[in-house]
Amino acid sequence: MSKDILLAVDAAPGDDPARHVSAASAMARELAQGTGDHVIVLHVHEYAVGRFGRLQVDCSDGEGEGVVNAVVANLTAHGVSAGAEIRKTHIGHIAAAILAAAEHHDARLIVLGSTSRTDLPRMPLGSVATRLLHMSTRPALIVPRPNPAAQPVKAAAAVAATEA
Repeated sequence: MSKDILLAVDAAPGDDPARHVSAASAMARELAQGTGDHVIVLHVHEYAVGRFGRLQVDCSDGEGEGVVNAVVANLTAHGVSAGAEIRKTHIGHIAAAILAAAEHHDARLIVLGSTSRTDLPRMPLGSVATRLLHMSTRPALIVPRPNPAAQPVKAAAAVAATEA
């Protein structure tokens, strides 16, 4: 059985990727620490081709690479074997590119952070996570974005439980 976990990360323009990327990275770290798995941190650049040539539409230059490098550095700082990979694809084909990378590395698990709380804005086209789940023949774990409002409630409930 493969000892690779594929962690797909994004750097959505205008959004703070740290919340969902850090949650997915923490989950991959937990999974890999106990098993000794190697984590492959993947970012897929999305390109559109038109009259004026090929344009990168997913994030600004170097932003995806910066996220990947930060996640790899965090994983290795926690004693997890990790490597970086950047791929390119046409617009709308990110899920297929993630699955191709998982196939190439024979990943035992694909980990992906969820960027939103609802599918409503993405209903006409579908989200990457939804497409990945429908297309994948490998196990996939979608890690929800942490809800900052729920964190103090959980902490207060834990304190109350220990005091009782």
